[in-house]
Amino acid sequence: MSTKPNPNKHAPQEPHKKPSSDQKPRVKGGSHAKRRKIRFDRIAVVVIPMLLIIILIGALCLHSCNKSGKLNIGESSTEPTPVATATTTTAQSAAEGTTDAAAITTESSTNASANAKQITLPAKGVNKGDLIVINNDHSYDFPTGDPKLKSVYEERNSSYSVSDMEVQLDEETITQLNAMMAAFEEETGFSGMQVFSGYRTKEDQDSRYDSGNTGFRGGYSDYHSGRSFNLKINFGDGTSDYYNAEKYPDYAWISEHAAEYGFIIRYPDGKDSITGEDSRSYTFRYVGVPHAVYMTEHKLCLEEYVEKVHGYSADDPLEITVGEMTYSVFYVSIGGTNDVDMTIPSKNYTASGDNISGYIVTCQ
Repeated sequence: MSTKPNPNKHAPQEPHKKPSSDQKPRVKGGSHAKRRKIRFDRIAVVVIPMLLIIILIGALCLHSCNKSGKLNIGESSTEPTPVATATTTTAQSAAEGTTDAAAITTESSTNASANAKQITLPAKGVNKGDLIVINNDHSYDFPTGDPKLKSVYEERNSSYSVSDMEVQLDEETITQLNAMMAAFEEETGFSGMQVFSGYRTKEDQDSRYDSGNTGFRGGYSDYHSGRSFNLKINFGDGTSDYYNAEKYPDYAWISEHAAEYGFIIRYPDGKDSITGEDSRSYTFRYVGVPHAVYMTEHKLCLEEYVEKVHGYSADDPLEITVGEMTYSVFYVSIGGTNDVDMTIPSKNYTASGDNISGYIVTCQ
């Protein structure tokens, strides 16, 4: 038998051992170990940079979030404030180093500042507006531009009639009168209401006084406001009567809902000594919705309401809620002949002179 030459015959020889059944030859085992080492090196080359990138991104995000938690004046956030942020306790904020409370306060201040408005109340405007008081104690001097008179005959709708073509009222008064009468007809089916005795000039009033038809001289009648008028019921059979909700309950809808359209009964029962006029249920006066609602609910005549509002300021206003809307009402005194500059908390507002000493400002 021939044998192959042994290239390692000069190297020291170890005793030959036969491998057991659960052992693998060393040559084969060494080859696997080398391949595993190569794979681990490749994975390390990929994973370590990825970890470094993730850490870097996390650090950048943390820095960005902390910065965006602060809202400076003049800035606005496009993301809604989470509920959890608004309810975070002071202890939690201190422990976490956040500025949530400061951010919320600053945002509220920014919104309030954005809604505020600088206005000027002219001294000459005290005798103009929906809330002017005209009676024996406070005369009217017929200022230019107030009221904004329109013909009721030309502006009315088909839900009521007017006594003649000469009756005039303030433009806003007619607008609300039309709305109220249309609603009255729709709710009740009646359309027999008639408007008479609207705006009166000084000369007209003096003539009525001289003839004994009124106790008010020219300049002292509320009809000068252009916001007061009388109502009469035409029953359709040739008869008519002054409006009276108690006497004619079928027509009570008007007095029950008048405040919703800004109207009050100008001379209500029990107020004769305050208004200086006999009480009557058919003379209505436009004053604006929130004021009419408050006067009606608290049974106040116009004189009483204006006096009450004199006790409220911009810092401590009278709050009036009508439906889902809340109004802040306050008084601004005009001392002497100087205009008054002031900041009010809302861009949506009205300012009416009281024909006494200042303005009644209403912010919505």
